[in-house]
Amino acid sequence: MSLLEAVKQAETQAPNIDARQAALTSAERAVTPAGQLPDPQLVVGIDNLPVTTNDAFHLNRDFMTMRKVGVMQTFTRGEKRELRTQRAEAMAAREGALLTTERLTTREAVARAWVMRAAAERRLDLLQSLRSRAEAQVAAATAALTAGRGSAADGIAARAEQAMLEDRISEAERAVAETRAEFVRWLPDASNQPLGDAPDFRSLGADPDTLIHNVAHHRELLAYDAAEKAATTDVALARAEKRPDWSLEFAYAQRAPQFSNMISIEARIDLPLFGSKRQDPNIASKQALVDQIADEREAARRMHAAELQKTLATWRSTVERVQRYEKELLPLADDRADAALAAYRGGSGSLQASLSALDNAIEQRLAYTDLMSTLGQSWAALYFAFPKEH
Repeated sequence: MSLLEAVKQAETQAPNIDARQAALTSAERAVTPAGQLPDPQLVVGIDNLPVTTNDAFHLNRDFMTMRKVGVMQTFTRGEKRELRTQRAEAMAAREGALLTTERLTTREAVARAWVMRAAAERRLDLLQSLRSRAEAQVAAATAALTAGRGSAADGIAARAEQAMLEDRISEAERAVAETRAEFVRWLPDASNQPLGDAPDFRSLGADPDTLIHNVAHHRELLAYDAAEKAATTDVALARAEKRPDWSLEFAYAQRAPQFSNMISIEARIDLPLFGSKRQDPNIASKQALVDQIADEREAARRMHAAELQKTLATWRSTVERVQRYEKELLPLADDRADAALAAYRGGSGSLQASLSALDNAIEQRLAYTDLMSTLGQSWAALYFAFPKEH
């Protein structure tokens, strides 16, 4: 399973992405109702029911007593309904942006898990490849002791070095098990599936310098535009509250048989007479929220710009170092270990020099796998920082 295959499969199985998709569906379903008029209200009641004299609680003795049924409709201003629709659309856009952010975050997390597992398995392979050298040192020390050229201490030192290598192999096996457990978190059915080829971690698929210039499109900043639009619409809605809505009620009233029935029509209008204590503070509150979102976006932009610069510097430096290890340091360490062992076998070198060379080969391998892990993780952080169109 290659890294990109793992990312693609994990994305279809991630419950956090499904949760965000559900949130987006919920927000989209709320757009149409936001711009509708309120539901009409059914009005049922009794007017002018006597409560004293002999007519108390009788429905048909007093000519003013009426059983009433009617309907009332509130007519919200079209401007308000349009603003409410715009706000619902902004919230749906925000959920869409959060879904994109969640997808990219998941992709990076899966890529990092793949890189960590690949690095751990590579470290184990590299350490295991040194077993033959450690065994050769033990054999050489034994042969030297048999030939009278070495000492018992040399044999003990060679076996101690071999034991230390086995200990590091055991530690590497533990790391492999841990990284596989993290990998299974994203792909539950892939615990034993072997990893395929890694992408070219030396290429980001775009000019690295453009990443800093496009920081405004960073995945963590995608939701700010929609959030600011929703907050700005809230300001407009708060201002619109100064212009009243109105309602209309129609009712039919039934009186006693000897009296005529009646109808009634009533209109009601809100009176926003105390704007300085109600609407104006609410407008100021909503405007302050717009300012808060703008300031938070700028703070987030600066933070992610700095993180991109640091990650980009790490990636560039690691690319150079990995090339140096592959072309020079690792081959030289192996050649040194082979030469030191050959010299010891021929009687012109010491066991200590051979052990030191083996130690150096081990450390170079560990450093190389750490660098590969750093390179892969910095690549993932940069590669999945932006939507594909950026």
